[in-house]
Amino acid sequence: MNTGVVFIQVVILTIMMAIGFVLGKIGYLKKEHSDLLTRLLLDLFFPCSVLASASNSYDTGSIGQTMLIVFVYFAMLILFTGLARILAWMLRMNEDDMLVFTRSIGYPNNGFMGLPLCTAVFGAQGTLWASLSVPGTTIYMFTILMLCFSREEKGNLTKQIKSLINPMNLSAIVMIVMLATRWKLPSFLTQVCSSLGNCVAPVAMLVVGYLLSENPLADALKEFRLYLITILRNIVCPLIGAVLLRFSGWDRNMCMCLVMVMGCSVASSVSIFAARYDRSPKFASQSMLQSSLLLPLTMPFVMVLAEKILQYAKNMPCLS
Repeated sequence: MNTGVVFIQVVILTIMMAIGFVLGKIGYLKKEHSDLLTRLLLDLFFPCSVLASASNSYDTGSIGQTMLIVFVYFAMLILFTGLARILAWMLRMNEDDMLVFTRSIGYPNNGFMGLPLCTAVFGAQGTLWASLSVPGTTIYMFTILMLCFSREEKGNLTKQIKSLINPMNLSAIVMIVMLATRWKLPSFLTQVCSSLGNCVAPVAMLVVGYLLSENPLADALKEFRLYLITILRNIVCPLIGAVLLRFSGWDRNMCMCLVMVMGCSVASSVSIFAARYDRSPKFASQSMLQSSLLLPLTMPFVMVLAEKILQYAKNMPCLS
């Protein structure tokens, strides 16, 4: 893989993000606009992109291989969270800061960053690979993230289950079924989904840029703990993933795509749940801000090193 392509695509996405940031700062893009764009992303553009990628003619391998990749994504989140917890204990953080610290390091922004970036670099096939992170991150978000942040609040179980039934999760399930059965959408529906899915990258970057505009940039560049989160989340975690994937025997480009998802900045969900349950919300928003700001520098660096680590990996057919 040409790492120069990664750098160019990261720059392009960063420019889109900067446009969203400027529009947010001058008041042209407002919260209600961001909320609407976010709903369109999660309920329409992302699902269409996933279904369109699943309808392309790829050798998808067995359902067992597909589910194994889903499991690997989830296992990596648990591994990174566990390692971060040990470090947080060594730094003697209080309970709230420890929650934000560990989840920020453990949970990459696979939706707003991972999917658009993988699509831009690897095309529709990258969308397919990155989409397999959705089931694992959904389970992580509603267990390791939400239940821990909620201070053991007893909510309505039926309501929580219903919250899992959304277009993004349903499209991921349909995608797995399509991969297992080799069923494809009719060509005209594939074109419709593909056209709508092309909106993912620009709209997602505008939303991320707006979210960044809501926080002072200077504050996100002062605290030592924030740099520690950025280094671990954006650099160390994906490189650990690359070392482990080297021994998987999977297609090298697919491994690079998985590493790219793991190397994304802190997931916005961490900041959302921290604010909702009042668990160090400022610390959470600053960690997302700094890791996103430095992503254009860290991602090309990580992909260069990952390519070196994976250069001897065997190119075996698996979702390729």
